[in-house]
Amino acid sequence: MSHRATVLVVDDDEDTVETMRDILSEEGHMVLCAKNGREALELASSKRPDLILLDLNMPEMDGRHMLSAIRGDPELADTRVVVLSGAPDALRVACEVVAKPLRLDTLVGLIERVAHSAPAPTR
Repeated sequence: MSHRATVLVVDDDEDTVETMRDILSEEGHMVLCAKNGREALELASSKRPDLILLDLNMPEMDGRHMLSAIRGDPELADTRVVVLSGAPDALRVACEVVAKPLRLDTLVGLIERVAHSAPAPTR
């Protein structure tokens, strides 16, 4: 079976990561996981995911800094990023936001819509 999309889940909450990994794998996606921005940048550079699901509030390197690093890297700048956050300013840092707590049907629908759409605009 070929994977529908490669999705990088970046969140420091292990329960959230496990839940998303299980559901997205069940939907046929290849799922990569990272617990902070530094780890995620390494994975994004080596694996080139179709989509990154990014929490904003994490230790070491938060989601805002990671997103800035992605947009500043010519190899990663067009990677689709969806921010997973309840933060009121989340829409200012990303074009797609899924509010926490997550509704899984919303998340799966978003991935179907975003993963294979046109590349994200560079900012």
